[in-house]
Amino acid sequence: MTAQTTRFQGQPVSAAPDNGPMSFDKWALVDDLRLAAPDLGLSHRSVAVLRAMLTFLPDRTLTALPGRAIVFASNTTLSARLGGMPESTLRRHLAALVACGVVSRCDSPNRKRYARRLGSGLGCAFGFDMAPLAMIARDIGTLARAAERRAEEHAVLRSAALVARQDLFQAMSAQGIDPEGPNPQSPLIGRARLMLRRKDNVDDLRQLIEDLENARKTLADTTETGGSDTGNERHQHKGIHKDSETPRPVDNAQTQEMPDQLMPFRQYHLLFPDMARNWHEVTAHARQLVPMMGIDMQVYDEASAAMGPRLAPLAIFCLLERFETLRNPGGYLRRLTQTARLGQLDYARLLRTTEVARPELSADNFSNGGMPRPSANRPPAEIVS
Repeated sequence: MTAQTTRFQGQPVSAAPDNGPMSFDKWALVDDLRLAAPDLGLSHRSVAVLRAMLTFLPDRTLTALPGRAIVFASNTTLSARLGGMPESTLRRHLAALVACGVVSRCDSPNRKRYARRLGSGLGCAFGFDMAPLAMIARDIGTLARAAERRAEEHAVLRSAALVARQDLFQAMSAQGIDPEGPNPQSPLIGRARLMLRRKDNVDDLRQLIEDLENARKTLADTTETGGSDTGNERHQHKGIHKDSETPRPVDNAQTQEMPDQLMPFRQYHLLFPDMARNWHEVTAHARQLVPMMGIDMQVYDEASAAMGPRLAPLAIFCLLERFETLRNPGGYLRRLTQTARLGQLDYARLLRTTEVARPELSADNFSNGGMPRPSANRPPAEIVS
């Protein structure tokens, strides 16, 4: 609480000799604190409050001696300098600065902040002491350099992940697989999209790069051995139809002709009078219906990975037939996905459920943006397993 100088120094200040009190450039300290704020449990708004408090100190030098740098501005004055920050918010950030040891309180007997002049300077002052900021300057600098190193490492790993994802896309395109459409790699691509948006996830990025590389190598191996395996797969497929009178539902769904597979779906024909001519159009129609039915696209991608790119659109069309009786189409599709992962999905039974409780066609049934409206008087549809 000794006198403060009113002289303003506009140039950066170097450290004092080792045998004297340390002095630091207050603006350089604030810049380091901005980088180290997450490690100290501070938000950037708290750092902004500290920066505003330092503007009340005329000297650019900030000494570590207690009582030499007291900020005694009132909350009203601080709020005005912060562009009208509410006082309740200001008090919360001041408390955070005190709690982490960046500033300390120097209270008067009545806890008011004020100063008494003595000649041309200040005789005493009560408020917030900025000296602790200079005392921990070295620690703040160490944390700031570590934060910069993490940010650089994150940028490098993020670039590597982008390259690995692009290599995977090229390998998929070489095999005629649409990276943006439903495919076995859709969960990995979705995770990559999420991880690339996050910050400070160095370990997750390392794992993501490894998974992307493994997926690309798997596709490359499949391309090299695909010529000999294709003939074997066709031979086994024919054997199934020859030896069994009732082929498995999944194989039936993937081998029937296109018109026969889409014939049972009346609601689909109402929404798409021009029937799909190939599986690409079938998938496009299904992906167009998914948001209209209130189903998240991620749920549909998971269903495509579990059921296959051909059976998943047909499952959507089955749900469309029973849309009026489904209270939660997304939950129904999740349950079908779980059943498919266990290898217990019976497509034939799922198709038979479309014949149950088929709604009468009327204008009222399609007043909800072209989609049938759910009925509250009908029970929820049974989960097919």
